[in-house]
Amino acid sequence: MKTDIITRADLLTLIEEVGFGKAVIGGADRNGIVVDGYLDLATISDRLNRLIQARNRRRLIRENEQAR
Repeated sequence: MKTDIITRADLLTLIEEVGFGKAVIGGADRNGIVVDGYLDLATISDRLNRLIQARNRRRLIRENEQAR
C-alpha cells in the first residue's frame, strides 16, 4: 500500500468533520494543528480506512482501464 494516499489536508478535513461539536481547530501550521477539546480517534480511524479503500479502488479501476 502506498503511504502517500492520505494527505495532510485529508487529515485536517476528517478531524474537522468528525470532531465537530467535540473539538475545535484552534490553528494550524505545516507541522500540525492545535485542537481544543478531544478527538474521536476511533471514528477518524474508520473514516481514514474507508478513504484509503475508496482511493485504492479508484486507482485499480484506472489501472485496469489503462491496461486494456
